[in-house]
Amino acid sequence: MTLDQLLTDLTHNQIVLFVDGDRLRYRAPDGALNADMRTGIAQHRKAIIANLQAKAPPSPQGPVKCITCDRQYWVDEQPRSGRIRTICSKCGQFIGYRPVNPQS
Repeated sequence: MTLDQLLTDLTHNQIVLFVDGDRLRYRAPDGALNADMRTGIAQHRKAIIANLQAKAPPSPQGPVKCITCDRQYWVDEQPRSGRIRTICSKCGQFIGYRPVNPQS
Protein backbone atom coordinates (compact mmCIF):
# COMPACT_ATOMS: atom_id res chain seq x y z
CA MET A 1 0.00 0.00 0.00
CA THR A 2 1.40 3.40 -0.96
CA LEU A 3 1.47 6.28 1.50
CA ASP A 4 -1.14 8.20 -0.53
CA GLN A 5 -3.49 5.19 -0.55
CA LEU A 6 -3.01 4.74 3.18
CA LEU A 7 -3.75 8.38 3.99
CA THR A 8 -6.83 8.29 1.76
CA ASP A 9 -8.10 5.13 3.50
CA LEU A 10 -7.45 6.61 6.94
CA THR A 11 -9.32 9.81 6.07
CA HIS A 12 -12.22 7.87 4.53
CA ASN A 13 -12.54 5.80 7.72
CA GLN A 14 -12.35 8.88 10.00
CA ILE A 15 -9.00 7.81 11.46
CA VAL A 16 -6.92 10.71 12.75
CA LEU A 17 -3.17 10.25 13.26
CA PHE A 18 -1.19 12.57 15.52
CA VAL A 19 2.20 12.76 17.19
CA ASP A 20 2.36 12.73 20.99
CA GLY A 21 5.96 13.32 22.03
CA ASP A 22 7.90 10.78 19.97
CA ARG A 23 4.95 8.39 19.54
CA LEU A 24 2.52 8.10 16.65
CA ARG A 25 -1.04 7.79 17.95
CA TYR A 26 -4.51 7.65 16.45
CA ARG A 27 -8.18 8.33 17.14
CA ALA A 28 -10.74 6.21 15.30
CA PRO A 29 -14.26 4.87 15.52
CA ASP A 30 -14.41 1.32 16.94
CA GLY A 31 -13.27 -1.25 14.39
CA ALA A 32 -12.23 1.31 11.76
CA LEU A 33 -8.50 0.50 11.84
CA ASN A 34 -7.91 -2.83 10.09
CA ALA A 35 -4.78 -5.01 9.83
CA ASP A 36 -3.82 -3.66 6.37
CA MET A 37 -3.94 -0.10 7.69
CA ARG A 38 -1.84 -1.06 10.73
CA THR A 39 0.75 -2.64 8.44
CA GLY A 40 0.74 0.46 6.20
CA ILE A 41 1.18 2.76 9.20
CA ALA A 42 4.12 0.68 10.44
CA GLN A 43 5.64 0.64 6.96
CA HIS A 44 5.33 4.43 6.48
CA ARG A 45 5.75 5.50 10.12
CA LYS A 46 8.72 7.84 9.60
CA ALA A 47 7.13 9.59 6.61
CA ILE A 48 3.83 9.98 8.46
CA ILE A 49 5.51 11.50 11.52
CA ALA A 50 7.56 13.88 9.35
CA ASN A 51 4.39 14.90 7.49
CA LEU A 52 2.44 15.50 10.70
CA GLN A 53 5.25 17.51 12.29
CA ALA A 54 5.56 19.69 9.16
CA LYS A 55 1.83 20.53 9.08
CA ALA A 56 0.39 23.44 10.98
CA PRO A 57 -1.84 22.45 13.90
CA PRO A 58 -5.61 22.67 13.50
CA SER A 59 -6.96 26.16 13.99
CA PRO A 60 -9.78 26.67 16.50
CA GLN A 61 -11.51 28.78 13.83
CA GLY A 62 -10.95 26.22 11.07
CA PRO A 63 -13.58 23.79 9.82
CA VAL A 64 -12.18 20.62 11.41
CA LYS A 65 -14.89 18.09 12.33
CA CYS A 66 -14.85 16.06 15.51
CA ILE A 67 -15.28 12.34 14.77
CA THR A 68 -17.31 11.93 17.97
CA CYS A 69 -19.94 14.67 17.83
CA ASP A 70 -19.51 16.18 14.32
CA ARG A 71 -18.89 19.64 15.78
CA GLN A 72 -16.64 21.80 13.59
CA TYR A 73 -14.60 23.86 16.02
CA TRP A 74 -11.60 23.01 18.17
CA VAL A 75 -10.38 24.97 21.19
CA ASP A 76 -6.98 25.23 22.84
CA GLU A 77 -6.42 24.56 26.51
CA GLN A 78 -3.95 26.64 28.54
CA PRO A 79 -0.30 25.94 27.59
CA ARG A 80 1.56 23.46 29.82
CA SER A 81 5.12 22.20 29.55
CA GLY A 82 5.67 24.16 26.34
CA ARG A 83 2.68 22.53 24.57
CA ILE A 84 -0.91 23.52 23.82
CA ARG A 85 -3.52 20.74 23.95
CA THR A 86 -6.32 21.06 21.36
CA ILE A 87 -9.78 19.56 22.00
CA CYS A 88 -13.34 19.65 20.61
CA SER A 89 -15.28 22.53 22.16
CA LYS A 90 -18.44 20.41 22.53
CA CYS A 91 -17.43 16.93 23.69
CA GLY A 92 -13.80 17.43 24.73
CA GLN A 93 -12.41 14.96 22.15
CA PHE A 94 -8.60 15.20 22.10
CA ILE A 95 -7.10 16.13 18.72
CA GLY A 96 -3.43 16.71 19.47
CA TYR A 97 -0.66 18.87 20.84
CA ARG A 98 1.30 21.71 19.30
CA PRO A 99 4.23 23.72 20.63
CA VAL A 100 3.59 27.07 22.30
CA ASN A 101 6.33 28.61 20.15
CA PRO A 102 6.28 26.87 16.73
CA GLN A 103 9.71 28.26 15.80
CA SER A 104 11.45 26.21 18.51
